[in-house]
Amino acid sequence: DVCSAYQHLRRGPNDWNEAYYQAWSTGHTGFPFVDACMRCLIQHGWLNFRMRAMLVSFATYNLWLDWKRIAPHLARLFLDYEPGIHYPQLQMQAGTTGINAMRVYNVTKQGKDQDPKGIFIKNYIPELRRVPVEYIH
Repeated sequence: DVCSAYQHLRRGPNDWNEAYYQAWSTGHTGFPFVDACMRCLIQHGWLNFRMRAMLVSFATYNLWLDWKRIAPHLARLFLDYEPGIHYPQLQMQAGTTGINAMRVYNVTKQGKDQDPKGIFIKNYIPELRRVPVEYIH
């Protein structure tokens, strides 16, 4: 950690939730845009920066998972994995650098902004293909 004041964050004895991690890492959280992004990453090995940042933000803020424990999963998936970029970016998105503001993404808003018609979501989450657009987010 760049800032030692954050070393305890998300690392308490009961902070890790394996069920949350498994849901997040496989694209089964129940949040359509998050799940579509993870499933896309699993299938293709690449996502744009905003979607990568949102996956980390969701895991660390919403699910309260330690960025160091989610880092290996993402590293295995990213085709363009580069440790010198990967680890600082994850720490920054998790808000533990001590120099950056918190970067909490509203995943529903991101879905509405980036995929207003749910085309991306329906492509990667086949179980939602019949959900009307007004309910997809």
